[in-house]
Amino acid sequence: MLIVPSYSQIGGATTFNFLRLSQSWRTSALGDINITTIDYDPTTQLSNPASLNPLMSRQASFSTAIYPGDVNYGNACYVQDFGTKGTYGMGVQYINYGDIPQTDESGNILRSNLPCNEVNIYGGGSYRFGKIFAAGLNAKFIGSWLDGYNSYGLAADLGVSVNDTSHGIVASIVAKNIGGQLTPYKFGSGQRESIPFDMQAGFSVKFRGFPVRFHLTFHDLQRWDIRYSDPAAAVQNSLLGDTVTTSKSAAAADEFFRHVIIGAELSIKKVVFIDFSYNDEQRQEYVQATRRSIAGFAVGIGVHVKQITVGVALTPMPLKSTLAMFTLTVNTGGFIRKKTKTS
Repeated sequence: MLIVPSYSQIGGATTFNFLRLSQSWRTSALGDINITTIDYDPTTQLSNPASLNPLMSRQASFSTAIYPGDVNYGNACYVQDFGTKGTYGMGVQYINYGDIPQTDESGNILRSNLPCNEVNIYGGGSYRFGKIFAAGLNAKFIGSWLDGYNSYGLAADLGVSVNDTSHGIVASIVAKNIGGQLTPYKFGSGQRESIPFDMQAGFSVKFRGFPVRFHLTFHDLQRWDIRYSDPAAAVQNSLLGDTVTTSKSAAAADEFFRHVIIGAELSIKKVVFIDFSYNDEQRQEYVQATRRSIAGFAVGIGVHVKQITVGVALTPMPLKSTLAMFTLTVNTGGFIRKKTKTS
């Protein structure tokens, strides 16, 4: 059963795959992976710890995703800046798999709801070098409770970024989910499984006087072939009924573009933000030959008013379903009255 956006070839070989999920409307709208957004948004810490910066200070955020089947996942976080000591943030990423009944071989319900939840408690910080360089680290404690099958793990994210605001350029490299299981699943095979390590690189640019920032992101760079191994997809039938093997160049192009995500964000007077993206891997994994689909594309809109920002992103999924991600961000510092000196 497909319950969350995933990557079949890689996801099936690892555990704690909820770590791959988007943590906010903005990241969802930019293709589920984005490491080149550096501004006030505190949720980007989970994408790239080097994105932590003073503009995020005292920003608190909560995100939740609604998906068919009562599956719910999301993220809550808070960031605080400490001047020359750096910027630090912490949060909780979670997923609840909804109502899953336990049945016998005849389909009779034994229990109506099996408790299945996973959580990632994380914290991290970044330090700036000069005017444009930053490096960051996230540490993660992971717990998974799947109806008695329990497991715990530790992981870290390492990120470095160049943020050249004078030219509107951001470039980042991030190593995600370095670590593994502390304990394998209780009552399981007893074997420790890999977690979804992901090497990512990204570049974004905003031209002076133009209200759009363009993003280019590469993911899973540690592995070239991330395609699902489907023997039927490797051949085609010609008009004469002959079997034609897909060319090596076409296969190589397919493999390359599956690593690529293209996105853009339109800012209207820094009040309304409209995001759009195309994720080729999602397109290839979700599209169905018998149905027209806009799988792989995502769109989102956010509105910033005074101390509050709200946003929603929509991602088409298989079988005519849609994933909706909502985010509420509050600048808690804006509600604190500054003390005035009295004579």
